[in-house]
Amino acid sequence: MSDIFEEVDEAVAQDRLNSLWSRFKYVVFGAIGALILAVGGWEIYQWQQDKTQETAAEAFYEAQSALDASDYVAAEALFSGIHNSDSPFAELAGHYLALTKFVGMGDRNEAFETLKSTGQGEGMFSQAALIKAAYLKADEFSIEELETLLGPVLNSLESPYLYLADEILAAKAYQQGNLDDARRRYNRIAGALDASDATKTRATQAVAVLDAMLETQGTPQ
Repeated sequence: MSDIFEEVDEAVAQDRLNSLWSRFKYVVFGAIGALILAVGGWEIYQWQQDKTQETAAEAFYEAQSALDASDYVAAEALFSGIHNSDSPFAELAGHYLALTKFVGMGDRNEAFETLKSTGQGEGMFSQAALIKAAYLKADEFSIEELETLLGPVLNSLESPYLYLADEILAAKAYQQGNLDDARRRYNRIAGALDASDATKTRATQAVAVLDAMLETQGTPQ
């Protein structure tokens, strides 16, 4: 009879961790997107204030207006043109182009490829694109594929997205049944001084659930 209760306890713990990842995966994705849009909007405003690169700014606003009007065909064409140019907004346009393809056209794979392409550059926008790309493919890719994709973020100790990248890998380790690796990664995030409070809170919750699962697995039969 005790075996039955142990199995139920483990199932409950697994459900809790699955729920945690499912609940926050696209919340974090959306939060990164909102940050990109806010920073990007400010940069465009600065360009306009300085009266420089007006043509590039106007082209971007034309594309953004098409997206706001749900004219996804026009938005895709306009953002694609900017993304593939030497415009100062090329990387930012990559994020909007991926958004257009994912939300407007329902094409997850094309959105991923756009984000992956955007992630080939340097700086905050590029690394954010890799994080968003990893979220889109987190359920399909192996942990090795995700590590390769997220390499530029993981290899940059100053990256503001470092712990989000590790969180994705921790969730994947759990999904693949490697609870020890998942716990190790979540523990590192929970104890990081420079991780955000929200990220550390999620990691702490995950560690608590994993501890319960590992304890249940280690209980003598």
